[in-house]
Amino acid sequence: MTQLLWTQKQDIGPTPRSFAPMAWDAANGQVVLFGGLSADNSTFLNDTWGWDGESWTQLDDIGPSQRARHGLVFDAKRMRIVLFAGIGGSNSSFTPLRDTWEWDGDAWTQIADTGPSPRSGHAMVYDTARGRVLLFGGNDNGGALADTWSWDGVEWTQEQDDGPPARTAHAMAYDSVRDRVVLFGGESFSSQQVTQTVSDGGISGAFGGTHTETHTVVTTNLLNDTWEFDGTLWTRAADTGPDPRAGAGMIYNGQSQILFGGRQDARFFNDTWEWDGAHWTQRQDIGPPARAFAGMAFDANRDRAVLFGGAAGTAAFGDTWEEFTRKPAPPPA
Repeated sequence: MTQLLWTQKQDIGPTPRSFAPMAWDAANGQVVLFGGLSADNSTFLNDTWGWDGESWTQLDDIGPSQRARHGLVFDAKRMRIVLFAGIGGSNSSFTPLRDTWEWDGDAWTQIADTGPSPRSGHAMVYDTARGRVLLFGGNDNGGALADTWSWDGVEWTQEQDDGPPARTAHAMAYDSVRDRVVLFGGESFSSQQVTQTVSDGGISGAFGGTHTETHTVVTTNLLNDTWEFDGTLWTRAADTGPDPRAGAGMIYNGQSQILFGGRQDARFFNDTWEWDGAHWTQRQDIGPPARAFAGMAFDANRDRAVLFGGAAGTAAFGDTWEEFTRKPAPPPA
């Protein structure tokens, strides 16, 4: 059985933030972080940082506009980090985006402004077998989405639309050994019209006058289903495992998917789970404090999962953690 060991590295680097995804830049041997939401929830950010295993270095502050809840992934065929969409503007009046950018290790370049509809809270992975970036779901401010898209470095193409139910803030990673995209959890939204009888104001109210008002009530539904995509079709793989949650981080470490944290309404998690392709197993609950919407990436050179930031309630984090998977010893000869 594998053993997962979390270690805190440092709390010097990017300012505390949440909703700032990270990606492993294999071309330059570092984890890259872009943007996010400031600790006081007032400002979207657009700074670029790199983590080399020892320290953070600010790489750039010119490129994509300020944003959070965007997608970020490394395209191994073209040796570029790809960023898509997110929300920008101000946190009190934000705007969903749909622009596509690439980071080559030195500078950001905008590649496209068409493709999937404007959105945030989507998930992106790189499909090694087919040499493409895959995107699923998100939120367009009108509701959760359930579409699957691929990016080949030139254009976006919509794939099948028969798969997981619509959702946002889900976790997703690519299993290169089994050639499967693995998706877990997230949240969806449902709305209904509610009619209420309300007392009138003024003189008519004093005499018992009433009228009816109709309101839209939106309900958030937390999910804990697991889906896999084989490049053509989505299949539901499990509906048990970690508690329903949104904003969990997930990476593939070369042998299994590792999931950490997330939130369920006002409850925040600090548990670590492992998906082996058939079952979820809880490995430990010792490590980073409970949080959701942290950045998480896998450093392939050092065989480490890297986690930065996130939030729990009104608290935002600026700490860096690494997880090392200790593999079981081989059986004696």
